[in-house]
Amino acid sequence: MNIPRLLFQLQEIDLAHDAAREKSGRIENELAADPLAVERNAINKQQTELRGLQHELRENDAQVDDFTDRIKGYEEKLYSGRITSPKELTTLQKDIELLRGHRIPFEDKSLALMEAVEALEHSISDAETALQRHKETLDTHKRELIGQLEVVAAETSELETRRAALLPEIPSYVQVQYQSLRKQKGRAVSKVEQAICRACGIAVTAAWLHRARTGEIVRCTNCNRILYLE
Repeated sequence: MNIPRLLFQLQEIDLAHDAAREKSGRIENELAADPLAVERNAINKQQTELRGLQHELRENDAQVDDFTDRIKGYEEKLYSGRITSPKELTTLQKDIELLRGHRIPFEDKSLALMEAVEALEHSISDAETALQRHKETLDTHKRELIGQLEVVAAETSELETRRAALLPEIPSYVQVQYQSLRKQKGRAVSKVEQAICRACGIAVTAAWLHRARTGEIVRCTNCNRILYLE
């Protein structure tokens, strides 16, 4: 029984399992993320601003209407024929002109507010259209990610099955050594190619090569990993 070969196979399975688990984590994090949050927040902010402008416009229009109603009331008195005194008529005319003068700034403000409301409504509409387009693209991407996650899950299940089948062939005390080295170094087993430990680059002696070739558990004298020769 060539234990180093079995350990190398186990390591390949474990490394593939680690990679699958990391990929699965990345996919799950991406699925949980909300890349459209910035756009939605910007639209919500614009909508809040729009409501403020609309409220201000209603209040300003109410002021305009108030002046208009007062002017209308004075004009009705002026042209009713009930007032014959020139002085009173002159006073009414002056009051009407005064009210008209006071109304002008509010009319100008209403016009500016209406333009601002219209511009903001267009901006929100464009932003919502863009958001919907981005959402559709994101939904497609998420479906792709879910598909990838299912593939990774199947691969992980297969790796776990292979690992479970391999473990009974490896003595338990060797498994303990393997797990300890793997925890310390990430890789517990190092291939030897051209008499070199590929993990650390140190040459392996002829005696160590012979022992490793027979399937004996031999550690690299430099990095302490288990050596494996094909």
